[in-house]
Amino acid sequence: MDKFEIVPYDPQHGEDMIAYGLNDKLMDHDATFKDNRIDFKTPALSYTLLCNGECVCSGGIIPLWNGNAQGWVISSKRIFKNRIRASRLIKKRTDILCAANKIWRLQTSVKANFTTGMRFAEFLGFKNEGLMRGYGPDKSDYYLMAKVYL
Repeated sequence: MDKFEIVPYDPQHGEDMIAYGLNDKLMDHDATFKDNRIDFKTPALSYTLLCNGECVCSGGIIPLWNGNAQGWVISSKRIFKNRIRASRLIKKRTDILCAANKIWRLQTSVKANFTTGMRFAEFLGFKNEGLMRGYGPDKSDYYLMAKVYL
């Protein structure tokens, strides 16, 4: 039986996942933009999901202003081994972070041609609010996705 553990995020976790391989080839290109990556080590607001001591994915929230935050996730290929369990743990942790920090609107951006990312965001409860043309560091299009806790 696999052992899951949630630990505080450290940027080295992101580096480890990139070295192992991200969950989609589309993300490999984005990972090369090191200065633009949104993988912050924010105390109590970012975490890593480990499976048997190995980084599966990391995520967190970045407060924008009172009640609003930006969400982020980076996942390695390890997520495919236990995708349902991992997805449920990510959803639960995200909801806990938002409740504990009085966040009523959480938004994120998903690369427009990243269908797996869109499905994952929808599983987490995010709704598509529109296309952001030229948003990415490589001028690619992204969708603005938001989850509102009202």
